[in-house]
Amino acid sequence: MKSLLLSVLWLSAAALSTAAADTLRGREVFIAECTRCHSLDPEELGKRGPHLAGLFARRYGAVEGFPYRMVWTEADPVWTEGQLDAYLEIHRLPEPEARAEVIEFLAAATDGARPADAARGEGLYNTECSYCHALTEEGARTVQRLNGDVEEITRALEPPELEAGEPARPTPPFETFRRRGPHLAQLLERSPGAVPDFPYRFVYRIPGPRWTEADLDSYIAFHARMESFDRADLIAFLKRATP
Repeated sequence: MKSLLLSVLWLSAAALSTAAADTLRGREVFIAECTRCHSLDPEELGKRGPHLAGLFARRYGAVEGFPYRMVWTEADPVWTEGQLDAYLEIHRLPEPEARAEVIEFLAAATDGARPADAARGEGLYNTECSYCHALTEEGARTVQRLNGDVEEITRALEPPELEAGEPARPTPPFETFRRRGPHLAQLLERSPGAVPDFPYRFVYRIPGPRWTEADLDSYIAFHARMESFDRADLIAFLKRATP
């Protein structure tokens, strides 16, 4: 009985993991193929096609101002996954697997639950944020750089050629310097401006006593000009890396 229960739990976990992977793959297809025309945010204007928020709870053609190419009968007035599959096949995605993945993603995302990829967010942190922000308080002061003239530093780094009894050359001078921005340790548990000695640019826009994910999303959008999916991935990584 115990063995059977463990097997059921393992299969359930595997199914959830596969579903999450499919949803993330669908998200990547959506980003590549659909975001030029469609947004998940009803407040984001300027796209060639209608937003997709609440897609499976609204009538076809409900968002005004767009030339809809396919018209469903009144017998099917609300979008369904089957209708979306037919639309995607005609409009952009002939591959059935890609359509299934996009539909699985949209089934979650259009209700407000956007799956985020923390692993991708780590890459974004490393390339976009790590120069100014460390993940820990200790890491904020451990970045080093060489001081002095380039030729002097190059000579100092060359293998020494010492005569017998000659003292060793001094090691190259290093300076430990603080990063340009505050560390991010326990970010979502602390108040804005909690780390002293930094010129905070965005505190006045944060109304609450502590950082929230919404505050962080707004800050990243304002400061780093990241797209919504990039912001979601980065925030997912920061939630995991700065508990």
